[in-house]
Amino acid sequence: MPVTVEQILQLPVLKDARLLAGDDGLDRRVSSVTVGEVPDIADWLSGGEMVLSTMFAVKGDLDRQREFCRRVMMAGAAALFVKTTRFVENIPADIIELAEKRKFPIVEVPQGLRWTRLMQDATEVIINRQASQLEQSQAIHRSLLGIVIRGGGWQDLVEEASRLLEKPVFVVDVSLELLAASAGLPLAKQALTDHLRRTEIRSAFAALGMAEKLFRLDEEGLPAMLALPIVASHKRLGYLCAVTDETEPSSMETLVLEHSATIAALEMAQDRVRFETEVRLKGDFVDDVIAGGDRAADSLLRRGAFLGCDLSQGSAVLLLGVDEFGGTLPRKNLGEAELEAAIERFFSQVTRYVSAKEPSSLASLKSGQVVVFVCGRTARDPEALRKLGIVIQDLGRSAGPLSVSVGISGHVGDPGQMDRGYQEALVALKVARKLQGAGALLHFQDVGTYRLLLDIWERDPAQIRALYEETIGPVDRYDQANNTQLVQTLGVFFKHDESLTRTAAELYAHRHTIRYRLEKIAEISGLSVFQTEHKERLGLGLKARSLLTS
Repeated sequence: MPVTVEQILQLPVLKDARLLAGDDGLDRRVSSVTVGEVPDIADWLSGGEMVLSTMFAVKGDLDRQREFCRRVMMAGAAALFVKTTRFVENIPADIIELAEKRKFPIVEVPQGLRWTRLMQDATEVIINRQASQLEQSQAIHRSLLGIVIRGGGWQDLVEEASRLLEKPVFVVDVSLELLAASAGLPLAKQALTDHLRRTEIRSAFAALGMAEKLFRLDEEGLPAMLALPIVASHKRLGYLCAVTDETEPSSMETLVLEHSATIAALEMAQDRVRFETEVRLKGDFVDDVIAGGDRAADSLLRRGAFLGCDLSQGSAVLLLGVDEFGGTLPRKNLGEAELEAAIERFFSQVTRYVSAKEPSSLASLKSGQVVVFVCGRTARDPEALRKLGIVIQDLGRSAGPLSVSVGISGHVGDPGQMDRGYQEALVALKVARKLQGAGALLHFQDVGTYRLLLDIWERDPAQIRALYEETIGPVDRYDQANNTQLVQTLGVFFKHDESLTRTAAELYAHRHTIRYRLEKIAEISGLSVFQTEHKERLGLGLKARSLLTS
């Protein structure tokens, strides 16, 4: 604890001192002692000083005495100790009134008291307290640093900080992703996580943490807390939070929070190194896997096992494309750095989730996309893969928010042919975006002939337009001119495997009406659904239409 004015007044040398004003300010902290016998002493104060003065420099001038006292108060001094009767008869009443309002102690000391004696005794108290505080600070630092030396992680850090503070503690990264929480939180971790994702909570942290100083946070849904930004090179990396109803921490609590934040910054720096190393190693592995060629399966198996990925039973590939990065969606308010940070957060969340879902899987960050090799039972189940993709899309919305499109491959049993899985996922992603736009999801088994059409589209879009004009184009224009539903009828007819009955049921029409429409399509386009070759061309024409209109 720092030295206060009240503790200074307990010195034997001040037994005859008299408090003139500021009884409510005796808890003001004293950092040093200085003699103020020049009229501009306030210009040399930095705050917390115990100012000793006979007011010789302003004797005989009440206005200058008032100005002298006011300026000392305004400069943030801890207290003013004065000798009256020799050079000033008394302190002006309006100054006493102002000191009372500002809770600023003014103390009258006897004429016979030497300043050197008071300075010596007060300084000794301050130095002893500072030495004790330094020793306490070093003990706290050693305790927290020991966690890093022993290889401890976030959970060890928050538990030790909580023990020292005797309060629940949690730590979050700059995006308010919960990294660890100690025991004793007044709400469940999941509830805390959900509240931290609210827009107003994120805004409150960002605004209050801008000054990079300890701040008080009282937001609905969250427990009252003191939060200290974790900073390195003037860049906020996260927040260390102590759950408490106190408006200000004690000096010991401040030490614990500051040292904990320092250790947290070190841990975050280590996390960054680990993250970059992991991205590089996994990226190299994924590059080799999708390159195919002469890569030996046993070599890939060994490297995958080193990275925690078991390809021995095969895998499916999820290719996660961030739509803002690929240009499918505008970036809105995301600059280059903000988008990169959001993608990294998304990648980290995907890695954690996939590892929990299928521990032998692997996620890698590659050019604004996340490549996931899904191993285990999920890899063989297309529906489970689709559900996994939907959950991952939700992670993107919470991380940025980002829009994420997903391409899913089939199961590939041979590790040496995983390049096929990647290519399938890539095709599924491209077709999904083309047909569905941003936030699309498609399994390769649902791609069908779109794969060939998309390849042609990317090389020569004019061929796709020509295919459309030779098949569906004239029917489309007939629909527009006559307000008919011929193209829709054709699509539903193919969807129901050319069943007139089911097509009629979906369109709420008679079977004869459906047959009439199909005959009308043949009349307009010259292609009949009842001839195999014509039917195939009409099916391709519908898909060409989807590519052109998406």
